[in-house]
Amino acid sequence: MKPLVIAATTLALASPVFAQTETTPPPEMPAEQVEDAATAAESAADQAEQAAEQAEQAADQAAEETGDAAAQAADDAADAADAASDAANDATGAAAETGMAPDAPAGDAVPEAAEDAADAASDAADAAADAAAEAPVTPPDVNPPAISEAEPGVLSSWLTSRRIWTTNQPSTTEWVDPAVEERPAEWQDIAKVNDIVLDDSGQVVGYVADIGGFLGIGAKKVLLGVDAIHLVTIGNDTFFATNYTKAELEALPDFDEKTVRK
Repeated sequence: MKPLVIAATTLALASPVFAQTETTPPPEMPAEQVEDAATAAESAADQAEQAAEQAEQAADQAAEETGDAAAQAADDAADAADAASDAANDATGAAAETGMAPDAPAGDAVPEAAEDAADAASDAADAAADAAAEAPVTPPDVNPPAISEAEPGVLSSWLTSRRIWTTNQPSTTEWVDPAVEERPAEWQDIAKVNDIVLDDSGQVVGYVADIGGFLGIGAKKVLLGVDAIHLVTIGNDTFFATNYTKAELEALPDFDEKTVRK
Protein backbone atom coordinates (compact mmCIF):
# COMPACT_ATOMS: atom_id res chain seq x y z
CA MET A 1 0.00 0.00 0.00
CA LYS A 2 2.82 2.41 0.88
CA PRO A 3 4.51 2.00 -2.54
CA LEU A 4 1.23 2.88 -4.28
CA VAL A 5 0.93 6.09 -2.27
CA ILE A 6 4.54 7.08 -3.12
CA ALA A 7 3.94 6.44 -6.84
CA ALA A 8 0.76 8.50 -6.86
CA THR A 9 2.53 11.36 -5.13
CA THR A 10 5.41 11.28 -7.62
CA LEU A 11 3.03 11.44 -10.60
CA ALA A 12 1.19 14.36 -9.04
CA LEU A 13 4.43 16.31 -8.62
CA ALA A 14 5.75 15.48 -12.11
CA SER A 15 2.62 16.53 -14.05
CA PRO A 16 3.20 20.34 -13.75
CA VAL A 17 6.81 19.88 -14.94
CA PHE A 18 5.73 18.04 -18.08
CA ALA A 19 3.09 20.65 -18.70
CA GLN A 20 5.69 23.43 -18.48
CA THR A 21 8.13 21.74 -20.90
CA GLU A 22 5.60 21.39 -23.74
CA THR A 23 6.25 23.79 -26.68
CA THR A 24 3.67 26.51 -26.93
CA PRO A 25 2.55 26.88 -30.55
CA PRO A 26 3.21 30.36 -32.04
CA PRO A 27 0.21 32.57 -32.40
CA GLU A 28 -1.20 32.47 -35.85
CA MET A 29 -0.79 35.56 -38.05
CA PRO A 30 -4.08 37.36 -38.57
CA ALA A 31 -5.48 36.33 -41.94
CA GLU A 32 -6.11 39.93 -42.99
CA GLN A 33 -2.44 40.92 -42.43
CA VAL A 34 -1.17 37.97 -44.46
CA GLU A 35 -3.64 38.73 -47.24
CA ASP A 36 -2.65 42.42 -47.32
CA ALA A 37 1.05 41.56 -47.48
CA ALA A 38 0.47 39.03 -50.25
CA THR A 39 -1.55 41.58 -52.23
CA ALA A 40 1.21 44.20 -51.82
CA ALA A 41 3.86 41.71 -52.93
CA GLU A 42 1.87 40.62 -55.97
CA SER A 43 1.33 44.26 -56.90
CA ALA A 44 5.06 44.90 -56.59
CA ALA A 45 5.76 41.87 -58.75
CA ASP A 46 3.40 43.20 -61.42
CA GLN A 47 5.19 46.55 -61.35
CA ALA A 48 8.52 44.77 -61.70
CA GLU A 49 7.31 42.79 -64.70
CA GLN A 50 6.04 45.97 -66.35
CA ALA A 51 9.39 47.65 -65.68
CA ALA A 52 11.19 44.66 -67.17
CA GLU A 53 9.07 44.94 -70.33
CA GLN A 54 9.90 48.65 -70.56
CA ALA A 55 13.58 47.83 -70.16
CA GLU A 56 13.40 45.26 -72.93
CA GLN A 57 11.69 47.72 -75.25
CA ALA A 58 14.27 50.37 -74.44
CA ALA A 59 17.04 47.84 -75.08
CA ASP A 60 15.60 46.99 -78.49
CA GLN A 61 15.37 50.68 -79.32
CA ALA A 62 18.98 51.20 -78.26
CA ALA A 63 20.10 48.37 -80.54
CA GLU A 64 18.37 49.97 -83.52
CA GLU A 65 19.35 53.58 -82.92
CA THR A 66 22.73 55.28 -82.71
CA GLY A 67 24.39 58.27 -81.10
CA ASP A 68 22.37 60.35 -78.66
CA ALA A 69 19.22 58.36 -79.35
CA ALA A 70 20.95 55.15 -78.30
CA ALA A 71 22.25 56.77 -75.15
CA GLN A 72 18.76 58.00 -74.28
CA ALA A 73 17.31 54.54 -74.91
CA ALA A 74 19.94 53.00 -72.66
CA ASP A 75 19.08 55.52 -69.96
CA ASP A 76 15.40 54.56 -70.29
CA ALA A 77 16.35 50.93 -69.84
CA ALA A 78 18.36 51.76 -66.74
CA ASP A 79 15.40 53.73 -65.32
CA ALA A 80 13.14 50.77 -65.95
CA ALA A 81 15.60 48.50 -64.17
CA ASP A 82 15.61 50.85 -61.19
CA ALA A 83 11.82 50.73 -61.12
CA ALA A 84 11.91 46.95 -61.14
CA SER A 85 14.42 46.94 -58.31
CA ASP A 86 12.22 49.26 -56.26
CA ALA A 87 9.26 46.97 -56.87
CA ALA A 88 11.29 43.99 -55.69
CA ASN A 89 12.24 45.85 -52.54
CA ASP A 90 8.57 46.65 -51.92
CA ALA A 91 7.71 42.99 -52.26
CA THR A 92 10.49 41.97 -49.90
CA GLY A 93 9.34 44.59 -47.40
CA ALA A 94 5.81 43.31 -47.61
CA ALA A 95 7.02 39.81 -46.86
CA ALA A 96 9.07 41.02 -43.92
CA GLU A 97 6.11 42.90 -42.42
CA THR A 98 4.18 39.65 -42.02
CA GLY A 99 6.83 38.45 -39.54
CA MET A 100 6.65 34.94 -40.99
CA ALA A 101 9.42 32.72 -42.25
CA PRO A 102 9.50 32.11 -46.00
CA ASP A 103 8.50 28.46 -45.49
CA ALA A 104 5.44 29.28 -43.38
CA PRO A 105 2.35 27.87 -45.12
CA ALA A 106 0.17 30.92 -44.49
CA GLY A 107 2.74 33.24 -46.09
CA ASP A 108 3.75 31.23 -49.16
CA ALA A 109 2.24 33.78 -51.55
CA VAL A 110 4.33 36.60 -50.10
CA PRO A 111 7.87 35.22 -50.63
CA GLU A 112 6.88 33.85 -54.04
CA ALA A 113 5.70 37.29 -55.16
CA ALA A 114 8.88 38.85 -53.79
CA GLU A 115 10.98 36.31 -55.68
CA ASP A 116 9.11 37.07 -58.90
CA ALA A 117 9.71 40.78 -58.42
CA ALA A 118 13.42 40.19 -57.77
CA ASP A 119 13.70 38.06 -60.93
CA ALA A 120 11.98 40.78 -62.97
CA ALA A 121 14.33 43.40 -61.54
CA SER A 122 17.35 41.27 -62.42
CA ASP A 123 16.07 40.75 -65.98
CA ALA A 124 15.47 44.49 -66.38
CA ALA A 125 18.97 45.31 -65.13
CA ASP A 126 20.49 42.78 -67.54
CA ALA A 127 18.48 44.24 -70.42
CA ALA A 128 19.67 47.74 -69.57
CA ALA A 129 23.31 46.60 -69.41
CA ASP A 130 23.00 44.75 -72.72
CA ALA A 131 21.41 47.80 -74.35
CA ALA A 132 24.24 50.05 -73.22
CA ALA A 133 26.90 47.55 -74.37
CA GLU A 134 25.36 46.66 -77.73
CA ALA A 135 24.26 50.14 -78.82
CA PRO A 136 26.42 50.97 -81.88
CA VAL A 137 28.35 54.22 -81.87
CA THR A 138 28.42 56.24 -85.08
CA PRO A 139 31.77 57.98 -85.66
CA PRO A 140 31.41 61.75 -85.85
CA ASP A 141 32.02 63.72 -89.02
CA VAL A 142 35.34 65.44 -88.30
CA ASN A 143 35.80 66.43 -91.94
CA PRO A 144 39.16 64.61 -92.35
CA PRO A 145 41.41 65.61 -95.25
CA ALA A 146 41.18 63.60 -98.45
CA ILE A 147 44.50 61.77 -98.26
CA SER A 148 45.46 58.25 -99.30
CA GLU A 149 48.47 56.06 -99.83
CA ALA A 150 48.53 57.17 -103.45
CA GLU A 151 48.16 60.83 -102.48
CA PRO A 152 49.57 61.06 -98.93
CA GLY A 153 49.50 64.06 -96.66
CA VAL A 154 52.55 65.62 -95.04
CA LEU A 155 53.34 65.62 -91.31
CA SER A 156 55.08 68.60 -89.77
CA SER A 157 57.76 66.29 -88.35
CA TRP A 158 58.52 65.15 -91.89
CA LEU A 159 58.68 68.74 -93.19
CA THR A 160 61.03 69.86 -90.46
CA SER A 161 63.63 67.36 -91.62
CA ARG A 162 63.64 68.58 -95.23
CA ARG A 163 66.75 70.17 -96.65
CA ILE A 164 66.76 73.50 -98.51
CA TRP A 165 68.59 73.67 -101.82
CA THR A 166 69.39 76.84 -103.74
CA THR A 167 69.10 76.92 -107.52
CA ASN A 168 71.81 79.61 -107.56
CA GLN A 169 69.56 81.67 -109.78
CA PRO A 170 69.29 85.41 -109.13
CA SER A 171 66.91 85.97 -106.24
CA THR A 172 65.00 88.43 -108.40
CA THR A 173 64.10 85.59 -110.75
CA GLU A 174 60.46 84.49 -110.56
CA TRP A 175 60.13 80.96 -109.21
CA VAL A 176 59.03 78.33 -111.72
CA ASP A 177 58.57 74.71 -110.74
CA PRO A 178 61.40 72.79 -112.40
CA ALA A 179 60.39 70.07 -114.85
CA VAL A 180 63.43 67.85 -114.35
CA GLU A 181 63.95 64.15 -113.68
CA GLU A 182 67.00 64.66 -111.46
CA ARG A 183 68.36 67.47 -109.34
CA PRO A 184 70.61 69.77 -111.41
CA ALA A 185 74.31 69.67 -110.53
CA GLU A 186 74.50 73.44 -109.94
CA TRP A 187 71.95 73.28 -107.10
CA GLN A 188 73.50 73.47 -103.63
CA ASP A 189 72.35 72.18 -100.22
CA ILE A 190 72.45 75.29 -98.00
CA ALA A 191 70.02 74.85 -95.07
CA LYS A 192 67.38 72.77 -93.28
CA VAL A 193 63.84 73.52 -92.19
CA ASN A 194 63.91 73.66 -88.38
CA ASP A 195 60.29 74.50 -87.62
CA ILE A 196 56.98 75.70 -89.06
CA VAL A 197 55.26 78.92 -87.96
CA LEU A 198 51.45 79.11 -87.83
CA ASP A 199 49.15 82.03 -87.16
CA ASP A 200 46.23 82.00 -84.71
CA SER A 201 43.95 80.53 -87.39
CA GLY A 202 46.27 77.58 -87.96
CA GLN A 203 47.58 78.71 -91.35
CA VAL A 204 51.26 78.24 -92.22
CA VAL A 205 52.83 81.69 -92.42
CA GLY A 206 56.53 80.87 -92.45
CA TYR A 207 59.43 78.55 -91.78
CA VAL A 208 62.37 78.71 -89.42
CA ALA A 209 65.50 77.64 -91.32
CA ASP A 210 68.91 76.61 -89.98
CA ILE A 211 71.67 78.10 -92.11
CA GLY A 212 75.14 76.57 -91.83
CA GLY A 213 76.37 74.89 -88.67
CA PHE A 214 77.04 71.19 -88.14
CA LEU A 215 74.24 68.83 -87.12
CA GLY A 216 72.24 71.86 -85.96
CA ILE A 217 75.11 73.16 -83.79
CA GLY A 218 76.23 76.70 -84.52
CA ALA A 219 73.53 77.18 -87.17
CA LYS A 220 72.00 80.57 -87.81
CA LYS A 221 68.22 80.56 -87.47
CA VAL A 222 66.27 82.79 -89.81
CA LEU A 223 62.57 83.27 -90.50
CA LEU A 224 61.39 82.71 -94.08
CA GLY A 225 58.02 83.50 -95.62
CA VAL A 226 56.00 80.75 -97.27
CA ASP A 227 56.94 82.03 -100.72
CA ALA A 228 60.69 82.03 -100.04
CA ILE A 229 61.08 78.24 -100.35
CA HIS A 230 59.15 75.68 -102.42
CA LEU A 231 58.58 71.97 -101.88
CA VAL A 232 59.94 69.99 -104.82
CA THR A 233 59.85 66.26 -105.54
CA ILE A 234 62.30 64.79 -108.01
CA GLY A 235 62.21 61.02 -108.30
CA ASN A 236 62.05 59.61 -104.76
CA ASP A 237 63.55 62.73 -103.18
CA THR A 238 61.46 65.55 -101.73
CA PHE A 239 63.08 68.78 -100.52
CA PHE A 240 62.71 72.56 -100.51
CA ALA A 241 64.23 74.69 -103.21
CA THR A 242 64.81 78.46 -103.43
CA ASN A 243 66.34 81.07 -105.67
CA TYR A 244 68.01 82.72 -102.66
CA THR A 245 71.68 81.98 -102.21
CA LYS A 246 73.27 80.87 -98.97
CA ALA A 247 74.96 84.26 -98.57
CA GLU A 248 71.62 86.07 -98.97
CA LEU A 249 69.93 83.87 -96.36
CA GLU A 250 72.84 84.33 -93.92
CA ALA A 251 72.39 88.09 -94.29
CA LEU A 252 68.90 87.87 -92.79
CA PRO A 253 68.41 88.84 -89.11
CA ASP A 254 68.48 86.13 -86.49
CA PHE A 255 65.10 84.59 -85.71
CA ASP A 256 63.60 86.09 -82.54
CA GLU A 257 62.05 83.23 -80.55
CA LYS A 258 60.08 85.73 -78.48
CA THR A 259 57.84 86.32 -81.49
CA VAL A 260 56.29 82.86 -81.36
CA ARG A 261 54.49 80.72 -78.80
CA LYS A 262 56.50 77.80 -77.50
